[in-house]
Amino acid sequence: MSGCGKYLSIALLISTCVARTNAWAQATAEISGTARDQSGAVLPGVEIRVTQTETGGIRNSVTNETGSYVLPNLPIGPYKLEASLPGFRTYAQTGIALQVDSNPVINVTLEVGQVAETI
Repeated sequence: MSGCGKYLSIALLISTCVARTNAWAQATAEISGTARDQSGAVLPGVEIRVTQTETGGIRNSVTNETGSYVLPNLPIGPYKLEASLPGFRTYAQTGIALQVDSNPVINVTLEVGQVAETI
């Protein structure tokens, strides 16, 4: 391979890798928020579950000691979010549409109740 052809091949390889990396990075989003009870107190240990409604893909997280959670690198598309903690009603929110580089903050308020109850 001539010197010029070698440089052209390397440049093509690099631009292909960069394009693929950018396409992957742009095709994701993030959901974050804080879980609280009705009085406004933060709730650590809340199980957060998001389901991509078109594919059925599921991602889980648990709130930390400040009641916060983050679900990074989610594929774009429609989602349902559920939050549960023993002694509280399950929280559910549908119609979450993740777009490229969107980062919605979804704060959750759990009401005291039976585990089987969903609001």
